[in-house]
Amino acid sequence: MSENAYFANPSVLVAGTRQIELISQMANEMLNEFIADVSATSDWPGKDDSYAKQTIPKEREGREGAIATCTELVNALVAVGDGTLANTKNVLGTQRGVLDSIHDSGINKGNGSNDGTRSGKH
Repeated sequence: MSENAYFANPSVLVAGTRQIELISQMANEMLNEFIADVSATSDWPGKDDSYAKQTIPKEREGREGAIATCTELVNALVAVGDGTLANTKNVLGTQRGVLDSIHDSGINKGNGSNDGTRSGKH
């Protein structure tokens, strides 16, 4: 294969994209569960005693930081899936366009006679 060749296996790309989409869905579900579980612990330090007043700001900062980090990780994973899907659509569109061009180019079409000869360059 030359270094300028364009090759892709669309069925493998589609299967890979489906797997990435499933992973993205699972990651979103895990994020939602994580947020719900972490949010449920927000009152553990207490409400208004001296320990709560000292602990709540750091607990809130840690909880919000963990949620933000997890959210960004999931967003990155979803972006990889979206990019892969866009690339797959591009590959399939390119392949479809090339095949249509080959079909429409007149290569391997008869020259109008019934003698079996072909027209076009080979």
